[in-house]
Amino acid sequence: MVASSACESTDEATDDKARGFKEQSVGNQAYLNRHNTEMFEAGRSFSGNERNKVWLNVGGERHADLSDLSGADSPNDGRAVLATDFDDDGDVDVFVHNLQRERHSLYRNDIGTAAGFVKVQLRATRSNAEAIGATVTLAAGGRRTAQVLTRGAGFVSCQAPELVFGLGGEVAGELSVRWPSGAVESFGALEAGSRALLVEGSGSAQALQARTTRLPDPLPKGFRVRRGDKLGKLAVLDARGEEAVLDLAGGSAGERLYLNFWASYCQSCVLELPDLQALHEADGTRVVAISMDVEADRELAGELLKRREASFPAFYLGSEPGDDSPLGRVEEVIDIERLPIPSTVVLDADGRIEEIISGPLKLE
Repeated sequence: MVASSACESTDEATDDKARGFKEQSVGNQAYLNRHNTEMFEAGRSFSGNERNKVWLNVGGERHADLSDLSGADSPNDGRAVLATDFDDDGDVDVFVHNLQRERHSLYRNDIGTAAGFVKVQLRATRSNAEAIGATVTLAAGGRRTAQVLTRGAGFVSCQAPELVFGLGGEVAGELSVRWPSGAVESFGALEAGSRALLVEGSGSAQALQARTTRLPDPLPKGFRVRRGDKLGKLAVLDARGEEAVLDLAGGSAGERLYLNFWASYCQSCVLELPDLQALHEADGTRVVAISMDVEADRELAGELLKRREASFPAFYLGSEPGDDSPLGRVEEVIDIERLPIPSTVVLDADGRIEEIISGPLKLE
């Protein structure tokens, strides 16, 4: 049987050469190039478009699915997850490493810490110094919660060397540690909001200084800019498909600019065109529209503007300024794949963003 199998393999290799197949090594450059092209240029998913999930315990064994509400439901193929208190405010934030597009995402936890918390760090003296494998137990209000200190939990992830406990509204909690050495030690009660270092054999908690900071607010959905940013000149296409320059700081003194993003396939966008025209004709304001339509639909978009008697300046995506061009790209202002339409950016006469409005305008 062994000889027959070897002979069959040799015959198969001969047939492959006869059919023109070329022998290649495992992980060869041709495969890598094709793989990367399909992944990062064609936009294919590495693992079947798996989505990130976030669950909130709402008591006992019940959990609420907050994946979409939290903003973590991303199609970017998340790989590594790190859950720790990045801003030291007492709740656990989440950092995700993605395989595609934006590689890193930091999700700030804004649920709040009104129920109280205790944070602890460990230092062992009779085993590994970081106390990896230690079990910390907190008792509060007749309930006990235990956590194990691990530095390698999750795929290609290294967890922070601290543990965060919620107190469930209690004013303090009793802490005890089972060290990697096997010794069990009590550290007494810690008040809500405490940050402490627990050293093996000391029997008492050492207070740590709070280092609370403020993580930045997320950008408005679909935008790469925020209120207060200043915009200049953008490269766009006009109604004839020719390159044009949109100067967002070129208005009269005191004049506000409403930069509207819309598309012919968006019903809400089309319905608000008359309102935008009225705004454009009002004193002290002007309107400029940028269509999200693909090239094949630009003619339809132009016809819609005419039928709705929208005479304000209208432009289209597609212009690509050179590397040495002073013009910016529209894609530096918006994230095309995430932008909800209609969306409107309100700018002052200097091109500084005053407001970003998601959805139709609500004019009085």
